[in-house]
Amino acid sequence: MVLVYPYFGPSRDRSPFRFPPLGLGYLASYLRNHGFSVGLVDCTFKSEDQAIRAVRDLSPTIIGIYSMFSMGTQALRLAELLRDDCDLLVAGGPLPTLFPEDYLEAFDVVCIGEGEETMLELVETQMKNGDLSRVRGICIRTSEDSKISSESTIRTPPRPPTQDLDSIPFPGRDLFDNTGYREYFRKRFGREETSLITTRGCPFDCDFCSRPIFSNRFRARSARNVVDELEEISRLGYDSVWFSDDCFTLIPKRVLEICREIKNRELDLRWECLSRVDVFDLEMAKEMNAAGCERVFFGIESGDDGVLREMKKRTDVSQAKTAVEAAVTAGLKAGGFFILGYPGENDSTMLRTIRFATKLPLDYVSFSLPYPIPGTGLYDRVKHKLREQDWRHSPWRLIDHSLLYDSEFSEFKLKFGIAKAAVQHRIWKHTGKPGYALVGVPFEAITDLMFRSLN
Repeated sequence: MVLVYPYFGPSRDRSPFRFPPLGLGYLASYLRNHGFSVGLVDCTFKSEDQAIRAVRDLSPTIIGIYSMFSMGTQALRLAELLRDDCDLLVAGGPLPTLFPEDYLEAFDVVCIGEGEETMLELVETQMKNGDLSRVRGICIRTSEDSKISSESTIRTPPRPPTQDLDSIPFPGRDLFDNTGYREYFRKRFGREETSLITTRGCPFDCDFCSRPIFSNRFRARSARNVVDELEEISRLGYDSVWFSDDCFTLIPKRVLEICREIKNRELDLRWECLSRVDVFDLEMAKEMNAAGCERVFFGIESGDDGVLREMKKRTDVSQAKTAVEAAVTAGLKAGGFFILGYPGENDSTMLRTIRFATKLPLDYVSFSLPYPIPGTGLYDRVKHKLREQDWRHSPWRLIDHSLLYDSEFSEFKLKFGIAKAAVQHRIWKHTGKPGYALVGVPFEAITDLMFRSLN
């Protein structure tokens, strides 16, 4: 079997979040633990032709292709190109889970939800020429007709998510392009970083967040199990780790246990993570710093409490300020994510967000356009105004994607606001309060007027 990750990175890519496909790594290790041979083709550092050759060289009988909103077109195109190179073509990931019937014109089977147990049963059944309709957690055709409809497909009973995450073997990291990822980070950021996930699911319900695979059923690995994997990562030559959990700090007691386990084993790894602002405090920040954490990122999203309520964040601006200041006081760097132009915003709320982000002691700031991912409240609010159904890379180097729906604000205005925010943050970061008074205040005043004048 071969698993394919159909992300083709642009040559100018400088994302600090470019990591190997952990989900496919988990599938690979789970299947290998049950006696199956598995290859993995990650397209991140490959051309399409190279990826196709890599898959064909492995002569698979089953091909599984991952798909999410930012790579839906690529997944379908690879399926078309590889259609005749295997006996069974399988789709999985967030987008197929949400819209399985949409994938059955190109694929034989769609896996819905978490994949380890489902893929194992699917592969075992296929190898025995068994009845695939008896496999739980999939969607398949009921006829050979090329025209797919709800009447010509069946969804088998759902498979419950795995509760004991420690029982799942670590991802098959030997199948990743570790050399390519280490080189990517070393050249761009002076470190060699990879990712690790310690939880599945998120109990919150932010309006813009999609979680079709892990849902809101929060499950966590033990501290010992997490640090065992950190040791494996260290042996592979990495010196830095990104904890890719939706919210690594959700259970403070568990975070402290992980930090103490890292210190007890004297692991020499730097690491970063994502936190909500309402589950972070100075005590936690100090323990994280002592255990090698260098930076914590916060999904702040807005500097206006009314907009935060629209986003269903269940946080406020004062909590964001307190969390960022706690991180910096403890010696950590802090990063912040913001969205500009959310439904319900106006010029004043957006400028308030830019001003708030500018003057926080943030080492890293990211502003993005509203991103309507299928399955989110945001998508439901704007789906009747969608111009695009798929991710499009933007020609703007600063902003990686385009506005996908008809907003009351023009794409140019929002991207002008993002550029303005980036400049203001850099002025504040590099010159401090005195320099900002001299340079930043006039820049802010002039660009505020320009921003308000745009449609």
